[in-house]
Amino acid sequence: MSKKIIILSIFITASIFMSGCIFDKNNGTTGNETKTNISDIIPTTNLPSGITFLAINKDANVDINNNITVKAIEGIYRSNTDDEDVLIDVINTETPEALFNEYKLQYKDANYNPFNETSINGHKATWVKYYITKNGNQIPKFLIVWTTKNSMIKVGGSVDPQKVIDLAAATKS
Repeated sequence: MSKKIIILSIFITASIFMSGCIFDKNNGTTGNETKTNISDIIPTTNLPSGITFLAINKDANVDINNNITVKAIEGIYRSNTDDEDVLIDVINTETPEALFNEYKLQYKDANYNPFNETSINGHKATWVKYYITKNGNQIPKFLIVWTTKNSMIKVGGSVDPQKVIDLAAATKS
């Protein structure tokens, strides 16, 4: 009888150790997901007026400095007033400041200053103004970018800077 108890104890102990190796003890994920709690950053309810949540893309590719593509989790929203998509990109990295510095390099040849410092939810953040061409006209668009301990967060892609501020403020990061 004692051999059965010992074997059963070994089996139970092995099961506990196996589950500890497979699952991340912090958030119950398998390790392939992001370490950032996405529901804390990508809001799906209590959104600013004029913004509708559409989807979360867990396999988004984000271009950094036109030569680096990184994986991100992306919240996709629709601006109801100007019928454009507004995004929240969460890029997990061990070096968020270095990634942000690399991101800023894509604007090195701009003939204007695309960056202005601001604050979002108590974080130091950076406004980014860039231009797209639509019907032959240069149209400004806006982003807010900031870093946390383990991620770079980019909110925007809108012609309306207030929509970007409101959506960025709706994040809990």
